[in-house]
Amino acid sequence: MEYDSLSAKQHKLKKELVCIEYPGIVRNPDRMLASMGGQMEMSMAISSEKRRLELRFRPESTYAKPLFGDRHVTAGLVLKIKTRRKRNQPNEAQVNAIEIAGHVNLIFKFDSMCDFQLLPAFRNRSGIVECAYNQLVPSGVITSIPKETSANIPYFLPPISFSRFDTAQTSIFKAKDILTNMVGPGERHRASRTKHGLYMSFSLTEPLPKEPNPLALRIIEQKRISNETVELIRNSFMERPVWTKSALKGTLQLSDEDVRYILPVMGLYFINGPWRGTWVRFGYDPRKHFESRFYQLLDFRVRAIGALHDKIKVKRVTNATKPCMRFANSHSSTRDPDKLSIARTVAEQSSFSFTMDTLPVMRIIFYQYCDVKVPRIQQMLEKIPTPLTGVICNEKNGWLPPRFDEQCRDILTDIVLSNFRKAKEADSNTSEFEETEGDETEVTFDDEEENDESGDESYDEKIISDME
Repeated sequence: MEYDSLSAKQHKLKKELVCIEYPGIVRNPDRMLASMGGQMEMSMAISSEKRRLELRFRPESTYAKPLFGDRHVTAGLVLKIKTRRKRNQPNEAQVNAIEIAGHVNLIFKFDSMCDFQLLPAFRNRSGIVECAYNQLVPSGVITSIPKETSANIPYFLPPISFSRFDTAQTSIFKAKDILTNMVGPGERHRASRTKHGLYMSFSLTEPLPKEPNPLALRIIEQKRISNETVELIRNSFMERPVWTKSALKGTLQLSDEDVRYILPVMGLYFINGPWRGTWVRFGYDPRKHFESRFYQLLDFRVRAIGALHDKIKVKRVTNATKPCMRFANSHSSTRDPDKLSIARTVAEQSSFSFTMDTLPVMRIIFYQYCDVKVPRIQQMLEKIPTPLTGVICNEKNGWLPPRFDEQCRDILTDIVLSNFRKAKEADSNTSEFEETEGDETEVTFDDEEENDESGDESYDEKIISDME
């Protein structure tokens, strides 16, 4: 059909549509929508990036196991074609008009397998199979006593899921000697997932590498990470030579997927010592620079004072249940290489920086001293005298005096406790906190800290005198 400028206005190129490859022949659109949970469930699956689309071939049954559809990035158009057919020649059609109904960027495909289906059907005494669904799942208001009808109801307790995964698995759970003979020579070992980073133990004498592992550069090319993201992180390391992963992600608002592969190219990682858990730029030695004390790590733990400990979640939650197939695995999802990682995630400020208004998001959290925006702690760092020429840092405390971190933890604890009180007063519900505050404070504080009768200002001077 030739292009017509008059009909071009009818095209709706800006209208965004979602394509769903339904695994079946649709004769009734209403039943098709009901099998996918209706418009509400479909909208939730489309709006959430990690949510999978559920399809139940028996939506009226509670025991129906769903079939999951995965989302894929695509590029296509939806065409609305009007044809004309003759009654005597129904197989021949003449195209009268073609209209673009919209463009498609997202498509759901049901490529996975459906879980085992267990029907609530039983054989009666005469050998006929009957469905006991109405007896197992009552409808309406229950007026009879459960004990009266429980004897006639058959036992039907199917598990939540029979299989852990809905895709074919190639793992062979056999002994090592048997597995070696069954698997081919080129399939005995899976591909290495290392990022080829340089992870080092802290030492005062061992020299630090000045260049990254050449294999780490290949990883960036294979992952197709944009040069804009690499240059953004490189400039950040030129301004500040030592970073934690969380601080870099939060400051630049980057995703973990890109930062994890770029960091091994920018610096080395200390697994212990004063700069443990940080990435140090290649060519920079924090053991030789006194200003690197600002980049040392402070581990802060929220103490169990009243209801404060219960209101803040733990860092890691172990869940022994089976993986939920309703949500897609983030590692297996396809990534759009043209989509930049900049501004793709928004991290909370309190996850890597501490201010006078901070309430930590976790009970155990790590800060660099430069990210602790507390004037008193910054003044304490500035008051530390410059060491003499030839003096090296301490293997445990770095460039800081002994017990400096303990004093900082006390200051942060007082700030967090004060902010928690303000938050409780703002919610006009302080009864729970006031009742439990006094008793638990005496138990949770360390005895060594309670016996210290010296004031805060005198203790600051004591730390500085110890350093001298």
